[in-house]
Amino acid sequence: MSRRTILALSGAATAALALTAASLPWTIAAPRAVAFAERDLARRYGLGLSAAGPATLTLLPAPSLSFSRVRLRRGDHDLVESAGLQVQLGLAGLLAGRAEVTGLVLDRARIALPDGAAVDWAEPAARLAARVAAGRGRHLRRLVLVDATLSGRDPRTGSRETVTGLNLVANWPRPSAGLDLSAAFTWRGVPATLTVSGLRPPALAAGTETPLNAALTWVAGPGLDGPSAEGSAEIEGSLVWAGTTVANLPAANSPAANVPADEASAGAATDGPRLSGQGRFTTPALARTLAWLGVEPGPAALAGPVGVEGRFTARPGGVEWPEIQVRFGDNRLEGAGALALVRGRLSVSGTLAAERLDLSGLLPDVEPGGGWSRAPLGLDALTRGDLDLRLSAASARLGSLEAQDVAAGLLVRDGTVEATLGRATVQGGTVKGRAALAALPSGLDARLQGSADRVDLGGLFADLGWPRWILGRGQGSAVLDTAGSSLADLVGRLGGRAVATVEGGEILGLNLADLAQRPDSAAVALRRGGRTHFERARVSLTVADGVAEIGQGQVRGGGLTASLGGRVFLAERRLGAEARIEPGPDGRPAGHFAIEGPWLRPVLRPLAARTLPALSLPAAASAYAP
Repeated sequence: MSRRTILALSGAATAALALTAASLPWTIAAPRAVAFAERDLARRYGLGLSAAGPATLTLLPAPSLSFSRVRLRRGDHDLVESAGLQVQLGLAGLLAGRAEVTGLVLDRARIALPDGAAVDWAEPAARLAARVAAGRGRHLRRLVLVDATLSGRDPRTGSRETVTGLNLVANWPRPSAGLDLSAAFTWRGVPATLTVSGLRPPALAAGTETPLNAALTWVAGPGLDGPSAEGSAEIEGSLVWAGTTVANLPAANSPAANVPADEASAGAATDGPRLSGQGRFTTPALARTLAWLGVEPGPAALAGPVGVEGRFTARPGGVEWPEIQVRFGDNRLEGAGALALVRGRLSVSGTLAAERLDLSGLLPDVEPGGGWSRAPLGLDALTRGDLDLRLSAASARLGSLEAQDVAAGLLVRDGTVEATLGRATVQGGTVKGRAALAALPSGLDARLQGSADRVDLGGLFADLGWPRWILGRGQGSAVLDTAGSSLADLVGRLGGRAVATVEGGEILGLNLADLAQRPDSAAVALRRGGRTHFERARVSLTVADGVAEIGQGQVRGGGLTASLGGRVFLAERRLGAEARIEPGPDGRPAGHFAIEGPWLRPVLRPLAARTLPALSLPAAASAYAP
């Protein structure tokens, strides 16, 4: 073997040994290593470092110092406790004999934000922001948290909040490059992930605009009941820190750090981050997601799957959407909206339009047997937030009822709900209405009013699934009020008045003239059915304690006049009325009949012949059903 070969092999072996040695951790004196790393942390960020365990030095693949049982502090306050800390160092600084911290890796860290945390973190944040904004010196290029725990107080409620299982990686390789961040964590029992990209820290610290792309996803944990609190939110836009910039945050020993809380909150209304751009938000259970976020759902308790997308501007405490698309269920609406959050109370306003709107999911469930529900009613779930909503739709459906050209509004304030139907076209006629609900200690106070004009009654009854016992164009109005703790209670205490008129129509399934002339043939006439044409039919009702008194009921047409009186028992859904057919000018005899029983299938009983058995009207002949 030649001498050159021996020298080459020896050099390679020496290099391999050197690389192996540089790659292995070397245990060194902990106090010196701590002091070495602490000098740079104190100079740049005002942080102190202490370690209770041994220290190790690794040179490859990048120089780093590792410590165990570590504390990062400011003054006498511990800010971070960690089972392990790796301090990544710049090679150039290390060769020059000084520490240049380029990265931190914290293992099982406990990061506490106790009372006064703003003061504890003010100086490190101000120093960091000032260096970033000025572009001075080397920056922290990498921050890693492994299985960290972050705890602090919610500024809205003052309650203690904890984020567990936080795994975070933040990379900022060059001052001119964007910062990329990814994190996974668990908050309030729900796992979530967050990604951020494109952020320019120098622009943010200097108070100028920076691009921002962010995505947040969350999915319900196994301990949650009911609909899952899952969903996603995405932002693609720009971020600027308005008012006081991050670089100008007060130091802990400055007078500004001791500003009273009420003055600070007043300034916070104009200072803070401002976001603008395109945003998307989706969740299959809006109320559950808001509850997870600690926001009272309010009127959102009525919503199920929800999606929101559009151009937005966000500031501390509020979001505005000059252009927005909203999806809930199969509905698609477009318009503008705004959202504000004040002391945990959600306030939403918007003006939205849709081609087709289906609100059938808002109808209450009907108890088996058709009775009025006795389930307790209340507004607490709906009035914990505020809502001012204006809706318009080319067509809309509420249960089996169809309407066109709908303009409506919903106003929710503390303890009150007001729904307004500005106009709607129903079966060729115009319908308007208003319902106002107010919370009472033992239930609800309800005030209802409405009017209808030129509505095709035959088509309306068909939509509602009622027997088509009357045809014609109807108009009417009603003013009602009630109070109670359940729907049955509300109906049983209903009071007010109502009036209805039908012009140029007919009653199906019953011939009144034939019935008056031959009462003994009523059974044959009813089985065969019949028609009664009329020029005008009118009925007025006075309602008290759930009983409607028929004050004026009359049918005129074709030389025939019939009157109706008696009562409608709304709580029992029962009729107790009498109909009288007046004698005709041609000598036609009068007829007098009782109408009793369930209001959709009443029993007709001729009063002039009480020995006749009661006759049940067929479905198409329920002439006096309301």
